[in-house]
Amino acid sequence: MSRKVSFSTIARKVSFSTIARKVSISTIIAFAALGAVVLPATSADAVAVSRATLRGGLLSVDGTNAAAGVFVNVFSSSSHAGARSSPSGVYHVQKAAFRADDCQVVVSDGRTPVATVRLSGCAPTLATPPRRDPPLSGSCVIRPRAPATFNVGAQSSYFFSTTGCNTSARPVRWSFLAGRIPVGMIGPIFQGQTGGGVYGRPTTVGTYSFTVQVTDSVGATDTETFTIRVVAPRAR
Repeated sequence: MSRKVSFSTIARKVSFSTIARKVSISTIIAFAALGAVVLPATSADAVAVSRATLRGGLLSVDGTNAAAGVFVNVFSSSSHAGARSSPSGVYHVQKAAFRADDCQVVVSDGRTPVATVRLSGCAPTLATPPRRDPPLSGSCVIRPRAPATFNVGAQSSYFFSTTGCNTSARPVRWSFLAGRIPVGMIGPIFQGQTGGGVYGRPTTVGTYSFTVQVTDSVGATDTETFTIRVVAPRAR
């Protein structure tokens, strides 16, 4: 059985290097992009997006003004894609089986201000999770937790933990089921053997509710719905 750890305690103990050892390469790349996420850019020096579409799961994003020869990242709350820019800053990112439930993506080259854009040809999924979470199938249980409030542009982490999960063969697995994760954040990503979370710099004010599912080594599952409220940037 896992020990319940408070958000503030976990947040102080989790370093980027710890996360990097536990997540996939594509997720690490997305984390690198998240380090540059700020408010949607209007500067002439910002990465520019000329076309952004999502049709039948195929993402296609074209643009200019990226830093020369760097990896341009495109990510929604649940998918990530990327491609290297040309010496003149032109880029083309394409990926199949891409998911963007709110039809928005954040585009970043890690050097210039980011762009948050809406995808044409995309049909948003239901924004409101089901009123009742499905019943659990075993002893693996996600601990409920209170909603969190984050500021636009602030590096943010929202962790969730479990109890009673079997991790004899591997850590628990997390999957996104319904709702919306704040634009600019990604997840769920596993944390340690029994926990998970969403991470990033939210870019858009709003209240976001989303449902995640956990599965342990013996196939026991549980689901839980969480809420994150994103408010205006902190006053300077």
